[in-house]
Order: sequence, then C-alpha cells, then structure tokens
Amino acid sequence: MLNAIRQLAPFNLLTADEGLLLDALIVEWHARDDIMVSELMADPRYGTQATVYRRIIALRDKGLVRLRVDAKDRRVKFVEPSDAARKYMASIKKSVSDLKQSPQM
Repeated sequence: MLNAIRQLAPFNLLTADEGLLLDALIVEWHARDDIMVSELMADPRYGTQATVYRRIIALRDKGLVRLRVDAKDRRVKFVEPSDAARKYMASIKKSVSDLKQSPQM
C-alpha cells in the first residue's frame, strides 16, 4: 500500500534525500508538533545547513510541508505536515495496524 502511495504525485517527485527527510519528519511529528527549521539545519544527519534548507523548501514546493512563523519571534519557523503529508501519515498508521491484525504464519 505504501509503495502504491509513493508512486503517486507528489511522492513520485521526491528525491531519495527528500524522502528520507520526510520520513524523519514523520517520525518526529509523532513525538511532538513543533519542529523548528533551525533544529533540522543543525542536525548533521541531514546534510549541511544549506542542503537541509533546500530540501525543506523542496518539500514545501511539492506540497508536503508548510512553514509556520512563530507568533512571538518572527525569525523562528516551524515545519508542519501539509494535508497530503497527514494523509500519508494516516495511511502508514493504517498499514501498521493492518499488519498487527493479520494472522501470523
């Protein structure tokens, strides 16, 4: 099921690195809602700061994330899932749930 979703737009337009960043964001969004752009840029697992920012913008341009400006400090931006990303996250949750309920062989 997830492979079928990954074949649909905009997921089929993702580079491998963008896909990895989106997957990492999905894992983080399960733990907490507020993920700052600066946190991602500071994490060397995702590449240099410029590369990470470019990938975040690419995900935004493909409709998979939104950037929200902090109400108290306009210099701070948060990465949030778009509706398409939320649907993808729901399909992941359903697939995992289906696997748990399937009979063991």
